[in-house]
Amino acid sequence: MPSETTFGQRYTKARALVEYLNTLTTYSPGNPALTAPELTTLLDSVEAANSDVASKLFDLQTERDRRIDLFKNVQTGLLTKSAQIRDYVASVNPKGKNSTDYKKLQKMVQRMRGIRLSKKPEPPAGGGGPKTISTSERSYGSMLAVGKEVLEVIKLVAGYAPSNTTLTVANFTTFLESIDTKNSLVAQKQEQWDNSLEARGTLYNTLADSVKKVKLALAAQYGKTSPEFADAVKY
Repeated sequence: MPSETTFGQRYTKARALVEYLNTLTTYSPGNPALTAPELTTLLDSVEAANSDVASKLFDLQTERDRRIDLFKNVQTGLLTKSAQIRDYVASVNPKGKNSTDYKKLQKMVQRMRGIRLSKKPEPPAGGGGPKTISTSERSYGSMLAVGKEVLEVIKLVAGYAPSNTTLTVANFTTFLESIDTKNSLVAQKQEQWDNSLEARGTLYNTLADSVKKVKLALAAQYGKTSPEFADAVKY
């Protein structure tokens, strides 16, 4: 997918082309869509689409930043809570770190640490095919799944009653549910951004086609050796 800089350059050059057409008082294309007023309307739509893409991306990034905090915050994130749960279980079990439950939880914490979570939103692959879940989103899902495994372990630990109430079965369950909810919200914002990108892409394709046809119209009306056509080629 072209970069935002590329989109900006295409938009700027198209605006300049329209300004140039406004100086040609005799310009008269056979296709009304190639007139300066119609192209201006199209460019206004492109400008609005650019703003919508930026707005949707900001919303998505905001939710992703909030979500990664639920996973990786050094004081309150899922990884930290899971490690605290593991340590609590070892502290109350006569076998300590040699207990079966501790070893299970230790493996789960290690698995979480091995999962890489990306903060950057991923644009759709394009091509018009069915949308798939990105590698980044699968990583978030995988880490949450391990968190749910931790929950299942502590549900069966006899006398599990940590003084840190955020680690109780009830509160840890609620915490995992909040992550589930945030994952759904991020997916919703991702879908909105994807749709905005697709809508803008369609407009830019229309714009690119219009620019080509304007130059053909100039060549047809003034000739390819004319200054009118020569000056338009740079846009």
